[in-house]
This record gives sequence, structure tokens and C-alpha cells, in this order.
Amino acid sequence: MNNHKLHELKDYLSYSSVNPQCRYFVKTDNAFTRKARLLQAIHRKESGSPCGSITKRGTTYYHPNLATDGSETGCNFLSQEIFQYAKGRIEQKQSYETINEDRLFNNFLSSQPMAFNLFVPLMSIVHTDEGKSKLAKVVAEQIINSDSSTFCKITEVGIEFIPPYYKECLNDKTAMDAYFLYERTDGKHGIIAIETKYTDILGTNMASDPSFAIRQATENIGISQLLTDKGIEGITKREIKLSQVYRNFLLTETVRLHEHLDDSISIILSPKENISNEEDESSLRSILKDEYKYKFQSVTLESFVSALIREFPDIDLFRRFENRYLDFERVTKLIHDAELHENSKW
Repeated sequence: MNNHKLHELKDYLSYSSVNPQCRYFVKTDNAFTRKARLLQAIHRKESGSPCGSITKRGTTYYHPNLATDGSETGCNFLSQEIFQYAKGRIEQKQSYETINEDRLFNNFLSSQPMAFNLFVPLMSIVHTDEGKSKLAKVVAEQIINSDSSTFCKITEVGIEFIPPYYKECLNDKTAMDAYFLYERTDGKHGIIAIETKYTDILGTNMASDPSFAIRQATENIGISQLLTDKGIEGITKREIKLSQVYRNFLLTETVRLHEHLDDSISIILSPKENISNEEDESSLRSILKDEYKYKFQSVTLESFVSALIREFPDIDLFRRFENRYLDFERVTKLIHDAELHENSKW
């Protein structure tokens, strides 16, 4: 690697206050997270925001995917509209909501601001009948429905949703990263709950008190009828842990019942290379009865964003989103060269 590239790379690698000259990749990152962290470090630097840090046991660790002034500059967002919406959500945050202010404004790698960058523009789109229909077309391309009917309108888009009646759902603060309310061609209405992942690994542990969720899964007929007998037995005996993947699904179903909706679908929306939760996702699919397997689906972020770009070619935000989060070609060569020198002193 020539000296110019080596100097450029140093700006995007982590370091500590103990040895600021020693630059490093985060050791716990897998190959995909390493690419994504580097890409977001580049975007943070290009935003002009100083590099942020965290302090542990007296040592300060600087991570170039972190900003310091995002709550003032909006550097983590693709538009002023999105930034203003994010500020409004923080100002009006309810006591039961779990939006993390620092992560939202300053962590370029976080899936939370990514969800805001993707779904706030969609909130604006569904203000018109044409937008409702066009977004439904995109959704119909990506998501399998329960039968031959299809989505004809997306009537509402929401972000970071914990129902105010959450104690009647799972009695914990499991949230939907985003959701669509829809109308189908057969006149039925429903919800699509969306868990967005960028580099995230969804939690594999059960809630501190899973008993309420277990009862919902095994005793609430509106939910238990979706599951195989083996699945119900496994949950009852706690052989199947109600990890985050399961809790997200159960939240969707309890909201369906509470809101008297006709149907519901849970999806995980993530880059195609983030396969970190495949085991839990496969486990959940395996205990759904065949006729209800459509209720849990995975959609790649690449496919969904490409569909938005095709359907809304005049909205530049979706191309900018793709550039911000999915342009990994920008860093692949840089990482390859860096790995050849990783054991060097930067």
C-alpha cells in the first residue's frame, strides 16, 4: 500500500488515548461489519463532524464511525426533513420508548438512524393516493402475501413503534423499527412490521421475564393457532428461547389482535451479507404451520432500495441512501490492502 493510501486509511480506523498512533480494526467485527464500519467512517469524515469516542475504565477509544455534534448539525441524516423528524421524536419521547439519542444522532453505523433515513421519506410519500399505490407496488414485489390478493395501498408508515398498550402485548419494551399499514385488493387491512438490521446481531437471550410472552405464544388462540404442536411444546418447556426474533414476531401478532386487523406479516430487512441471525430466523420459520409461514420473511435491503429507486426515480434520497449504506465497492479494495498490512504499526 502506498503512503498516500496508508495515510488515508488511518483517518478511518479506531485508536485509543493510550496509543493514538496505533490504528486498528475493531477485533470483534466480522468481515461484513468491518466493511460497513469503514464505509460509515468515510461518510462521517466527509460530513465534517469530528470523530467521536467512548470511554471505558479511564481509556478513551476513538471510533471514526461516531460523530460528536449530530444533534446540532444533523450530519447522520440524509435531509433536513429527516433530521427535524428525529429531533421531534426525541423532544416528544414517551417514557416507555427506547430511542437512544446519542446513537440516533452520532452513530453512523447504527440501524436506528438508518431506519429514519429510509422510512421518513416513505412517510411523506403516503400523504398522496398516488404515493400510497406506488409504495404498495414496491411492497408487493418484495413480500409474499397470504393468498392471491395483493397490496393496493400503504396507508401509513411508522418508525420506532412501541404500542402504548405494550403491557398487554409482551409486557416488555420490544419495538417495531418501522411498520406499514396496508389495504389489500380484497378489502382486508393489515400490518407489516419491519425489523431493520445493518450490522446488528439481534439479541439471542430471552427477556428477563419471558412468562408473559410465553403465555401469549401458547395460550392466546389468535397466536397459538399459527404454531405447530412441537413449537408450542418447545416454548412451553422453554426449550425454544423467545429471542429477539421471536419477540418481534409475537409483538406483531399481538398488535394485529389488539387493533382488530385482518392479517400481519413480520419481516427482517437487512443487507444481503448480514446473515448473523439465520439460526433464530430458521428456528421461527420451522415452528410456523405451513399456511402461516408467509407471516415471517426476510427481505434484503439491496432489493428493497433498488425497487424504491425504480418506482420513485425523481426522489434522489433513495439513491443517496444506497450510496450511504450499500456502496461497499468503495471500501473493498481499501480493506484488502489494509489487511495485508494489519500487523504493521500504522
